[in-house]
Amino acid sequence: QDASLHGTVQESSASLLEFLHVVLAMSPTSAHNVRCMMESLACLLRPSFLNLLFQYRRLFHALAVQELNKVVVIPIIISWVDAVLARLGEVVSFVASAMNDRYFDDKLPEALRKRREEDNLRAAAQLPDRWDSVPSILTSEKASPAAKRLALRLLVSRYVLQPQLTLHPRAADVSLDGSMVSLLPYLTDFMQHTVVQLSECSPLHAQHQSAFQERMNCAMLLSLFALVDFTISAKDTGTDVPFRPYTLATVMRLLRFVMLVDSKLSVQTIVSPCPDLDASQVVLILWRHFVPWTWRLLAECNGSDSETIIFLTTTWLHCAFDSDPQKTISMLSTFTGDEHGKYMICAYLVSCIFLQLHVLEISPQPKQMFYLKTCRYFVHWSDSDLLGIRKSSDCCRYLTLLFVYLSCIENGHDGDDYVTHAMARMQPRSLRDGWKQAIQESPTFYDELEKSSVIFVAHSHFHSQLLGDKPDRNHIRKAKQFLDFLTIECFSNVQISNQKLIIEFLEATMEYLRRESAKKELPNLSASFLSCLTAFQRGQPGIRVCDAPLLSDAESIWQVAMDNTTPELAMASAFALHIILSRRLPESLTQVEAWDYLRNVLLMVGSQDYLGDESPLALVVNPTICDALSQLLKHADGHAAMVMQSSPWTSHLQSALQRIQSSDDCPNLDDYSSWLKREFQSLRQI
Repeated sequence: QDASLHGTVQESSASLLEFLHVVLAMSPTSAHNVRCMMESLACLLRPSFLNLLFQYRRLFHALAVQELNKVVVIPIIISWVDAVLARLGEVVSFVASAMNDRYFDDKLPEALRKRREEDNLRAAAQLPDRWDSVPSILTSEKASPAAKRLALRLLVSRYVLQPQLTLHPRAADVSLDGSMVSLLPYLTDFMQHTVVQLSECSPLHAQHQSAFQERMNCAMLLSLFALVDFTISAKDTGTDVPFRPYTLATVMRLLRFVMLVDSKLSVQTIVSPCPDLDASQVVLILWRHFVPWTWRLLAECNGSDSETIIFLTTTWLHCAFDSDPQKTISMLSTFTGDEHGKYMICAYLVSCIFLQLHVLEISPQPKQMFYLKTCRYFVHWSDSDLLGIRKSSDCCRYLTLLFVYLSCIENGHDGDDYVTHAMARMQPRSLRDGWKQAIQESPTFYDELEKSSVIFVAHSHFHSQLLGDKPDRNHIRKAKQFLDFLTIECFSNVQISNQKLIIEFLEATMEYLRRESAKKELPNLSASFLSCLTAFQRGQPGIRVCDAPLLSDAESIWQVAMDNTTPELAMASAFALHIILSRRLPESLTQVEAWDYLRNVLLMVGSQDYLGDESPLALVVNPTICDALSQLLKHADGHAAMVMQSSPWTSHLQSALQRIQSSDDCPNLDDYSSWLKREFQSLRQI
């Protein structure tokens, strides 16, 4: 009632409306300050500010009633707060769809747009007096559809947009207050009411432009319900089943209504991402919590519903996160619980292997990029292990089958790199169980494995390629991948029955490396070969490498490692491990050469000559190199040991070790030097 404040209130309301208008006018491609605008919007969506808006709304409505106390019929009262709330509802829909260029409101005629704005103002006038009573509008029989739509958007702004616009690290860390618990029944009833209305519509209605608002409402309703249910479930870990079957059917009906507009899913389309998302589909794809939340439903879904979730996941992988997989997956993992992630991974890999195997064969354009993206994200899941998949034998089974399949198709080597990376992170027991399951599930597994490696064995095209004048780089890359695959399996003590195939493959590779060693161009293949041979000899009891002359020639094998001019860390590590586990030692002169080679690598590690990404790798392989040097000195004869110890470079190494060990008084010792100091303890006897 203080007239001196009228100007301040008017100025504040004008500023709010102007800011919201600027947000509506933004374009994600042209606005350089989108991030700043979203941070400001997140401040407006805080619970304290929304509560304050409704307090002002009650105050100005009361003042208006006092002014109209002499009027017999009081008209609808619309205050400046109602105008802000109405405009805020438009902003929420616009931002939730990522300012999508297929946002329907942008195409409305001017007259219809004005009518929509008036409807929104009337809808705001129907909202309750208090913010915490807004959910009751969703199930009110007296509220108009526009009022329910506005209430839903305001709730989405509070619970979905505001935490994620402020980059809240974990959905599970969002405080679970009483309002969120009480909100769930309203959302459940509103979803069921919405499904009943959809069932009464004709099929053509879903394709009409008037259905856009309904699809947007369904998308935001699903997103809000998912976040509330996810947060409550994260706090109540004893609940296994997310909700009643009737509610699950309701959720899936709404999801199909949003995602499947023009077509039904088939074997081909289930793994084909939606090519052109509209605003309602973006709502489900964009916000981080929804797609991971749907994975936990897979255990309860029937076949058609599972296909819908897999189609949603396919679209999400294709459209939502193209830029930085490491950053994306680190964000995604915080929104995914262990069991939920396992459900998704198993179902998704099953869809890739058992559905897309023949889809790729009949498709005119095989979706190799889709495969690569799937494998790439699986690598990041296995790296973080926040999904707990390293213990999953099912995942190991699918990875094994996927590697064999990708090895048999053209350009599958890109995916195999990701598969072997993921397999290297799995626990050995899981890999053993997964291998057994793959054999039991696919009676022709060994035939397929031989088919994938048939290009490698002595009578194969690979062998002829390697022995030719110009070997194909792709064949060399496939050989390395197959070596890495076998190394992982053998070091996990997987029993491979077809040892003859592996021996022939190793011999063919050894013959090629021995011939090409003078060119010194294949350190990666050499490292993979040494690792595989070491693992195979260690993990396969009863192996008869004496039947393979090249594999029993320790002299030639050690020479393959030492013929590389540049001491690659991967090569040095593989060679050191081979020395430690080797059952055969070459002549003394070769042992001295090996000592010189590994000693020089150790000197480079101590001098921090390996920079960038190689720096942490140097610290990792350093203990293995130290053990190999100790092993060489231990088993060398008297003359060879004297030559090793009397070398001036060995004296230089001793001085470097003493200098590192005497760095106790150095307060500025960096992390690298601290690690070196601890690791070099194993070389004190040198």
